[in-house]
Amino acid sequence: MTPDLELESWREQWQADTEVPADLRRKVERGSRNMRLLLALEVLITVVLGGGSTLLAMMDRRTGMAVLSAAVWVFLAAAWTFAVVNRRGTWSPSALSTAEFLDLSIRRCQRRLASAAFGAGLYVVEMAFCLTWLYWDPARREPLPAIIFGVMTPVFVLGLVWYRRKTTAELEKLLELQRHS
Repeated sequence: MTPDLELESWREQWQADTEVPADLRRKVERGSRNMRLLLALEVLITVVLGGGSTLLAMMDRRTGMAVLSAAVWVFLAAAWTFAVVNRRGTWSPSALSTAEFLDLSIRRCQRRLASAAFGAGLYVVEMAFCLTWLYWDPARREPLPAIIFGVMTPVFVLGLVWYRRKTTAELEKLLELQRHS
């Protein structure tokens, strides 16, 4: 079913019945599962990056490694703070009504767009720090990190543009559905 037909079907079911349309319910449930998976991934990333950078700093007692480890923890703290605040009120609908399921879907889209903007900003700050940190120490001046950055940045930007377009289109359709209900 195409998204336009699916949304139109939801609208018709919504106006004809008080029960939440099955497609909308499945979409919200899938979103909730994805949020739990993302949370588990975030915990794993925190353990690997935070723990790994701390271990490296303990093994290599140079000041640069301590600075790197501290920066990793600052970036992780910023990401966690944003994630906790951004997810507030998006875990489940507050009522079992079509209107609330639709409102929750809209909030989730808006929050995903906010996450994309935050992620872009965090990426820029992290890369600026990492490249500065790498070239600050003459022993670490190798071309590989700059090459990786040069390849990964366009991939990241293209992925971000695609994600924002997809999410914005979904949000517009949900808002249209809400206006016509």
